[in-house]
Amino acid sequence: MNEQREVEAANRAFYQAFETLDIKEMEKVWLRAAHIKCVHPGWPLLVGWGPVMASWERIFDNAFGMRFTLADVRVVVNGNFGWVMLIEELETQGYDGATRSQILTTNLFEKQDGQWFIVHHHASPIFAPPSRGEERLQ
Repeated sequence: MNEQREVEAANRAFYQAFETLDIKEMEKVWLRAAHIKCVHPGWPLLVGWGPVMASWERIFDNAFGMRFTLADVRVVVNGNFGWVMLIEELETQGYDGATRSQILTTNLFEKQDGQWFIVHHHASPIFAPPSRGEERLQ
């Protein structure tokens, strides 16, 4: 398998772990290192294993189900690093009912001992594009 396909597979594994809502599954796809980072929509930057994993536990504790459809997936590999830019189409079931959202995401992977691990996840919500009249405003 070539490097780009390996990074794509690691990215799919991340979303599969996400959908399980199981912290043990999420721990398997992250590099256990002090330099990992995560930015969830609307959250501050989280740095290090403890804060990043605690954030996933908090998310999982507040959701009954999550389903992702990934769109516009773009993969780049350079040496021991690979990154994936994509749009997450997310359906969530939680205490407040069902929600749907679009999220612009970058996932950074690092290769360690022949395996790709996620080391940075940055997700930003996509809001409705400006209307034609707003596009012209300077």
